[in-house]
Amino acid sequence: MKKFFVLVLMLVSAMPVSAEWVLYQRTPDTDELFDAKFVNRNGKTIQLWTLTNYPSPVTNLEGKQLLSEKALTTVDCEARKSGSEKVMKYSRKNAEGDVVGSMETALRLTPVRKGSSDELLLAKLCQ
Repeated sequence: MKKFFVLVLMLVSAMPVSAEWVLYQRTPDTDELFDAKFVNRNGKTIQLWTLTNYPSPVTNLEGKQLLSEKALTTVDCEARKSGSEKVMKYSRKNAEGDVVGSMETALRLTPVRKGSSDELLLAKLCQ
């Protein structure tokens, strides 16, 4: 069943659906956004897509350049934890262009650090 869910998730994430990206943090190094159209709430737990745009190309471990990363992120408002289980890296900003890398891992929620972008995301979502 889990493999089926992952397959469906991959197909849905590959479909051309227009996201509604909302900026929640801007620094000289990154713009951090989340997709307001895809927010799945289950009690105090929220699953959503987050996006990081870089002002200039970043080189990944494979030597490919990327300008954005999109992550399937889970936030636990009550426990104040977050984590990502899928990350896709793109050659252009706003999760556009070629996919130049991707990673899937088991979800592991970690405590949100004070002053981090995750803390700002929690403040925005967990009202």
